[in-house]
Amino acid sequence: MKHFQQFIETFCRISAQEREDLEALFEPVTIKKMDHVFTAGDSIRDLIYFDEGICRVYLIKDGEEFTTKFLTGPSIYAELFSIRNNTPTLINIQSINVTCYYRASFAKVEKMMQDSANLRKLFLKLYEHIYILGTKRQISFIKDSQTERYFKLLTEQPELLQTVPLQFIASFLGMKPETLSRIRKKMK
Repeated sequence: MKHFQQFIETFCRISAQEREDLEALFEPVTIKKMDHVFTAGDSIRDLIYFDEGICRVYLIKDGEEFTTKFLTGPSIYAELFSIRNNTPTLINIQSINVTCYYRASFAKVEKMMQDSANLRKLFLKLYEHIYILGTKRQISFIKDSQTERYFKLLTEQPELLQTVPLQFIASFLGMKPETLSRIRKKMK
């Protein structure tokens, strides 16, 4: 968890002891390129911290995959619909490259939060951050053209365009691969 402390401190300061206690809840997992962290139908109970690598989050409808987000290390993810409703997830998370992540029981993390105002503040800030990112994406799909969405991705997360297959980028941007190819060709 070499980036964990720096990641946490972008949101909130916690004591060294709180960080160590939190880190102790996580167990490491390394997966190969194109392996899954989890797939639709799994019951999710863990909070996941991505330290290194890139993963895509996607849904499948009528056999077609729709990429909804990319998770790049360092970042944190909780499939709250499955956790809170105690139901299988509809979401898939797949690695784009070799990915190192850590998982911790969501229930154990929540129990630890009950005893620490700093950890409650940390997770509130994390939830706010995730909410803001989701809202920005929704607004972009309503307000921005496909070309504008591509340009934002190009300027805000250029590393994705170097690593992620174009069909996943196109899906994430809400377009077909052919449309993305035309946009890229025009921008050259």
